[in-house]
Amino acid sequence: MSVRFDALFQHSPNAYMVVDRELRFLDANQAYELLTGLSREQLLGRGLFDVFPGATNDDGSSQSAILRRSLQRVFDTGERDTLALIPYAITIDTADGPVTDMRYWSATHTPIVDSDGHVAAVMQHTMDVTEMHRLREELQRARAATGVTQEQLEEGVLSRAAAVQRDNQRLTARHAFLTDLFAQAPGFMAVLRGPDYIFELANEAYERLVSRSDFVGRPLREVLPEVADQGFVQLLDHVRITGEPFVGRGMPAALRDAEGVERTRFVDFVYQPVRDANGQIDAVFVQGADVTDREVALADARNSEARFRTIADLVPQMIWSTLPDGYHDYYNRRWYDFTGMPVGSTDGEAWAGMFHTEDQPRAWARWRHSLETGEPYEVEYRLRDRNGDYQWVLGRALPVRDATGAIVRWMGTCTEIDDIKRTQQMLERSENALRAADRQKDQFLATLAHELRNPLAPIVTAVQLLRMAPEREATVRQATEIIDRQAVHLRNLVEDLIDVSRVTRGLSRLQTREVRLSDSVAGAIEQTQALITRRGHHLQVDDTGPGVTLDADPVRLTQILTNLLNNAAKYTPPGGTITVEVAVENHDAVVRVRDTGVGMDEALLARVFELFAQAEETPERGHGGLGIGLSLARSLAQLHGGDLTAWSAGPGMGSTFELRIPLQPAVALNV
Repeated sequence: MSVRFDALFQHSPNAYMVVDRELRFLDANQAYELLTGLSREQLLGRGLFDVFPGATNDDGSSQSAILRRSLQRVFDTGERDTLALIPYAITIDTADGPVTDMRYWSATHTPIVDSDGHVAAVMQHTMDVTEMHRLREELQRARAATGVTQEQLEEGVLSRAAAVQRDNQRLTARHAFLTDLFAQAPGFMAVLRGPDYIFELANEAYERLVSRSDFVGRPLREVLPEVADQGFVQLLDHVRITGEPFVGRGMPAALRDAEGVERTRFVDFVYQPVRDANGQIDAVFVQGADVTDREVALADARNSEARFRTIADLVPQMIWSTLPDGYHDYYNRRWYDFTGMPVGSTDGEAWAGMFHTEDQPRAWARWRHSLETGEPYEVEYRLRDRNGDYQWVLGRALPVRDATGAIVRWMGTCTEIDDIKRTQQMLERSENALRAADRQKDQFLATLAHELRNPLAPIVTAVQLLRMAPEREATVRQATEIIDRQAVHLRNLVEDLIDVSRVTRGLSRLQTREVRLSDSVAGAIEQTQALITRRGHHLQVDDTGPGVTLDADPVRLTQILTNLLNNAAKYTPPGGTITVEVAVENHDAVVRVRDTGVGMDEALLARVFELFAQAEETPERGHGGLGIGLSLARSLAQLHGGDLTAWSAGPGMGSTFELRIPLQPAVALNV
C-alpha cells in the first residue's frame, strides 16, 4: 500500500505510523523513529506486537491487548478511536544491551480506506506523555506529602515546565520547516475547509496554476467562479460527505488568467479528506500537478496515430509494424480482410503460421538477418488467404531509427503479386513448352529427313541398275519392285503428314458406315503381319465380342489399329508377345493392344500422344518413326466420339493401349 502525501507525512513533527489489517508496519515517519529509537527499515513489514510486545499492568491487564482492541475497533467500525492514556513498556537496544522502559502514551487511531470504501489500514498518531504523567503524579505526591515547602514544589514544577518549553521550541522549528516545504513544493497544494471550501492554505504552485494570489480565507466559488460548473465542487462535496478520496488523471480545467482570458489546463490531482480530533471531516487537502504539456503531447500523438491508421487502412497493401526485437504489434485492416484472421490473433510470432510451410524457413532466415543487421527485409512467399488458399505476396520492411540511429520500430508491407507470379510461371511454362516444341520440331525434321532418305537410296540404286542393264528382264523386274516398294513407303509417309495436317486444321471428315469391329482388327493385323513375323513376335487375339458393329469410318478405324500394332511390333524386342483384346464394356467397344516391350516411364506417358513426341533414342528404341502415328490415332479416335489411352508399369514392363468407341451411332465430329 502506498501512503499519500509522503513529504508531509515524513516531515511532520508529530509521530505517525501505519499498520495493515495484519497489524504489520506499512510506514513510519521520522518523528516516530525518534520516539521509538528504531529506524524505519527496522519496522517496515514487521508485526507491531513483535516489535513492541508490551508488558502486564499492575492490575493484571495486558498492555498489548488494550492497544490491539483499539486498532481492531477502527478496522471493524471504520471510525476513529482514541486512547487518552495507556501505559506501554518499550524495549530499546543500547550499547549496554536492551533496556525496557515503562512509558505513557496518548494515541489516536484513524482509518485509511481504499477505493472501494473498505478500511485497508490504520494510521496511529502517537504522543509520549510520560513526562507529563510523571509530573502530574509528582505534583499529587508533593501536595500529599508533609515537609515539602511551597518553594520546593514550585521549583520542581518550573523545572518540568522549562523542559516542556524546550520541547515546544523544537516542535515550532519542525512546524516552520514543514510550512516551508509545503510552500516550495513543485506540485500545487491547498487546504479547503468547511462546506463553502474556504482556502486555509495554498502554495505558490497553486497560485501559478490559477493565476491568482492572496485568496486565503476566501471561498472557492468566489476565488474561482469559472470552476463552479465544471464538476470540481461536486467532487469536493463527495469527498467531504463520504470520506472517500478522489484521484483525477489528466482532467481538463478551464481557468481564467490574469487578463481574464479563459484557457484550459490539464491536471493530475488528489482530493484527500482531512479529519478533526473527533474523526469528522472538516477539510479537503488538494494536491496535484499541471500536466498540460503531457496531455497535449499525448493528444498530438493520438491524432498522429489516428491519421496513420486511417491512411494505412485506405491503401490496398497490407501494412504491419513490429517492435525493435521483431515482435509484431500492428496490422492494418487490409491484412485482416485478406487473411480472415481475428484482430490481434497474429501478433507476436503467430504471423509465421500464415506462410506456406515450404516458405517459412526462408522467410524466417531473412527476417532474423534483418533484425540482427538492420538491413532492409525483402522476400517473396505464399500467404494463406481467408479461403485457405495460398497467394504469392512480396514482403518488405525498413527500420525506423531515432536521432541516435537506434532502431525503434520496423515498418513493413505485404504486396499481392499472385497474378504477376502466376503469369510469370505461365510464361516460364510457355517458354519451356516452346523450347520443347522447338526440340521436337528439330528432332522431327531430322527424323523426317532420315525417313525420306532411306527409300531414296534404294530408288537411286534401282535407277542405276536399269541404266546398266535395261534389256535384262530380271534386273528390270527387281528394280521396278524396289521403286514400287519404296514409293509406297514414301506415299505412306506423305499421307501421314497430310492426315496430321488436315486433322490439326479441322479439315478431316469421317466417311462413316456400319462396320464390323472384327473386320477392322483383321485388316490391321493383315497390314502389320509382315513386321510382326519378321521380328519373331507371338500374336494372340482374344475376341469376346464377335459380331460387334459400329457406326465408323472403316479406313480410319483400321488405320488406328494398324498404328497401335505397328507401335507394339517396333518397340517390343524380338520374340515378344502382342495381345489384341476385343470386348464390349459399358456401352463401348474396346480394343486393347498389349505388348511385352520396352514400356514407358511417367514422363513419356504424359506426352506419348503429343505431336512429334518421341522417347530418347536407345538400343531398345532404335525403330522410332516421325512421332505422329499415336497423335494421329488418338485424334481419329476422338473424331469417332471415343478416346485412346496408354498405360505402362514402367520401363521394361511393356505397354497397353486402349481404344474406346461408343456402340451407339455417333455423329461424326469434324475437328
